[in-house]
Amino acid sequence: MKFFLATVALAIFSAEAFTFSPSTPHSLALFGSKSTTKQTSREKWIDSRGGTAAPASESGPSLSTNDGGLTYATLTSPNGSTAKVYTLGACVTSYESGGTEFLAVRPDAKMDGSKPISGGLAFCWPQFGPDSGLEGLTLQQHGFARNVDWKVSSTTDDSVTMTMEPDDYIKGMWDYDFTCEYTVSISDDKLDTSFKVSNNGDESFNHQAALHSYFKVSSLENLSIEGSFKGKEYIDKMDDASKKTEERDALTITAETDSVYMGVNDPVIVDSGTGKKLSVETASGWEDCVVWNPYGNEGMGFNEFVCAESVKFEPVVTEGGGSWEAKMSLKPGDL
Repeated sequence: MKFFLATVALAIFSAEAFTFSPSTPHSLALFGSKSTTKQTSREKWIDSRGGTAAPASESGPSLSTNDGGLTYATLTSPNGSTAKVYTLGACVTSYESGGTEFLAVRPDAKMDGSKPISGGLAFCWPQFGPDSGLEGLTLQQHGFARNVDWKVSSTTDDSVTMTMEPDDYIKGMWDYDFTCEYTVSISDDKLDTSFKVSNNGDESFNHQAALHSYFKVSSLENLSIEGSFKGKEYIDKMDDASKKTEERDALTITAETDSVYMGVNDPVIVDSGTGKKLSVETASGWEDCVVWNPYGNEGMGFNEFVCAESVKFEPVVTEGGGSWEAKMSLKPGDL
């Protein structure tokens, strides 16, 4: 019964666009409608973001700059598996293992810093969605973590740690004393991620978190998504946010999809076209999953990816001096 009520409370969530009514109860405030439009133009976003790439440490050998001027780290495992992590948004844009690329960057993505990167493992923090009206969660959509350049604090051949702390841009929106630390490491058989939020002040704050994860597929007709979906309640945003019970053993994408699954954090992306699968293994923190695809949208490259997002919907209250951590791994396998 508690799960049923929690699911209903999240019924107006949308992974892409949101609205909020001041009379909405606490949990409902996290979600909204597809009809909400972008709040700021790209030019305003560039101006407000300000500055240039955050300084990177010189402790690692693998920092590069793309044609658009963005800094990234390339990680390599002993067997040649690779990952690419950009300082803009601490976004992992590539994970290749055994000759197969497992992450997707949308063809309409801007890789010059003019907007957040649309693809890979994209950060949403300290807010997932729009201004919710809750204390500390009245920011621009998806918060600011994906907008700013994180500092590279350390690198090795197979790992990178990036940090984000308040600057004038952030303090103008969210005046709390915090440190976010994100470590990505690669080994021969998996990619590990660890995200830690530390409250350095005396005052507690609320936050949400998500990895808006884009997984590459050979074609949607070759895709199925396995995991603990069957029997779970979910919100179907493409059907007036109606509450349903998932009856399928594995999910497929045959229409525009935006579904909110509470209590699911183990999706497995199965691609019969490549003969590969990718397991999302959660150790802590991430509790929920959003499955999203803009079916039919050629500009977004809909047939080349599916989003199975790792999410913490219910706001976390992190006390002064406290911390919160989420760990997730991507593990490839053969069918």
